[in-house]
Formats: sequence, C-alpha cells, structure tokens
Amino acid sequence: MFYSTSKDHSLTTGIKKKKRRTGLVLRLVDVIFILLFGFIIISEVERKSVIKLAKSKTTLPDIPDKEVVVFIGVLANGQYLIEKETQVVDNLLDLEHYLDIQMQFFADQNLQMRVRIRANFDAPVKYTFPVVGACRERGIPVGVDVIKKGRRG
Repeated sequence: MFYSTSKDHSLTTGIKKKKRRTGLVLRLVDVIFILLFGFIIISEVERKSVIKLAKSKTTLPDIPDKEVVVFIGVLANGQYLIEKETQVVDNLLDLEHYLDIQMQFFADQNLQMRVRIRANFDAPVKYTFPVVGACRERGIPVGVDVIKKGRRG
C-alpha cells in the first residue's frame, strides 16, 4: 500500500473507493419484476383448446335485460329524496306520481325499472313501507337499504 498526496495536500490511500449506486438500480429492478409478476397473475390467460364446443343454430344468444335502478331516499321527517337525492318530495302521493312518470319514461325506452329504497337509520318504518307497497302495486321490483349517516357512537 502506498500513500499519495491529493490536491488538497492530505494523505490518501492509493486504493480508490468506488461509489456504488447498485442500491437504487436493484430497487428499480425489484419494482419492475413485482409489477410484471403482478400483471401476469391478474391477467386472464386463455388456452387454445382442441375441443370445439357446439353452437346452436336455432336459438339466438340471450340479450341481457336492460334495467335502470331508481333510488329513493327516506328521511326521518317523512320526506323522500328523488333524482339522485337532489329533489325533496313531501308526501307519498307526489312520490307515487313520480314513480308513474318514471315507469312510463323507462317503458318507452324498453328499459325495466327497479327501485332501491335507501332509508336513513333513524327514519321510522311507517315512512319506508308505504313506498314498498306503492312499488309492489305497480309491479316494480323493490329493495330496501338502511343507511347510517352521521357520527358513530
């Protein structure tokens, strides 16, 4: 081992240390492989099969039913929210009129209407079930959700 004097007149060893930047490169390579394997795992791989499945010549494939879900919100004070919770309806008669208009509108477009009732957790049942009854009278499929709004505790 020998010593030499550098420009700043300090003693240094003749062996120069190389700065290693492999840490960053390895991390990038690891990330690329993780992403690559992730995409391989989640991608759907189709196999070519020798077996050919039969196809019907007499029946056409079914077209999925076209449905539209109309949401109705039920508040604790007996008011109803319609039109993506942007409009308030004060009574059941007005809500029934709204349902009739929506049914006709979607029937003209060959769409089946469904109703999803979203009742607030503190809304009395006496405001929710008349809406269910109105939907059933009209033959509209209906479902009920209960939503808890506000703070927990």
